[in-house]
Amino acid sequence: MKARYDIQMMVQVSKMYYEGGLTQNMIAKNLGISRSSISMILSEAREYGIVEIIIKDPKNNVVEVADEFAAKFGLKGCLVIPTVVDSTLLITKVVASQGADFAEDIIKSHSTVGIAWGSTCYEFMLSFTNKNKHSDISVVPLIGGTSRISSEYQLNEMVRMFAEKLKGTPSFIYAPAIAESIEDKELYMQSKYMQQIVEKWNRMDVAVISAGIPSSLQLQIETDIMQLKEQYEADENKVVGDIAARRYNLKGEFLKNDYNAKVMGIDEANIRAVENVICIAAGNQKVLPILGALRTDVIDYFVTDETTARKVLEVL
Repeated sequence: MKARYDIQMMVQVSKMYYEGGLTQNMIAKNLGISRSSISMILSEAREYGIVEIIIKDPKNNVVEVADEFAAKFGLKGCLVIPTVVDSTLLITKVVASQGADFAEDIIKSHSTVGIAWGSTCYEFMLSFTNKNKHSDISVVPLIGGTSRISSEYQLNEMVRMFAEKLKGTPSFIYAPAIAESIEDKELYMQSKYMQQIVEKWNRMDVAVISAGIPSSLQLQIETDIMQLKEQYEADENKVVGDIAARRYNLKGEFLKNDYNAKVMGIDEANIRAVENVICIAAGNQKVLPILGALRTDVIDYFVTDETTARKVLEVL
């Protein structure tokens, strides 16, 4: 079958449309031809195999990668979502959304659920639909408040919203995430309302967390990943990530430092005692934080995207 259009024309138009993100009208004006011609060129490009459209359903699981994660890190379950987008924001939204569906089968009625802060946990709660009709669930924050004004760090409001979706009861922490001093933290922890929070942490059934990334690592994100890994492996005091603000190194060890001692949040012993800890994290900048988080042996279920998952496996 003879092509109606020049092959190079099909390639040029396809690149402008699929890679450049231009509309058909914009391409038509740019090339001085009609919009209907652009539509026919794109159609013929598909017919001749110049353009191949692959639909990746985020509800699917890349089973072989998920199984490898489960085996290497002793997970109860893992969801690896096929994605083709590069935008960290979009990846976070897609992974958090599928993580919400994944978590609906783990969360049960008449239970206690803890939630951390950050953009991933925020998107998780926005996406949660409660299609399983859960009820009578106690929702508790895993960490205190912050002066940051962005929604993903207003944890008490996030907890209120999440509890409403679960037809449950929210609990709030009226204390900063990081105390001014260890003495201040001890005073907060002795208060009646914090004792009530700690009691809920002690009998928590599910915790939803992410792998936070320190600003020091964000600044080095363009550095070769293997070079970065060597730097973080060489210094056991170097912070690679945090879980509910509690910092850990690349070996998966929670650091014994003043910062962690002042964290007004769930401690290591309590989070280890939670039966179902769900970690949702994705994106190139989180490869090393994810590796460190999985090495803590705190996580029971992990949700990420395929590209991130394969990069984590590459650096092992």
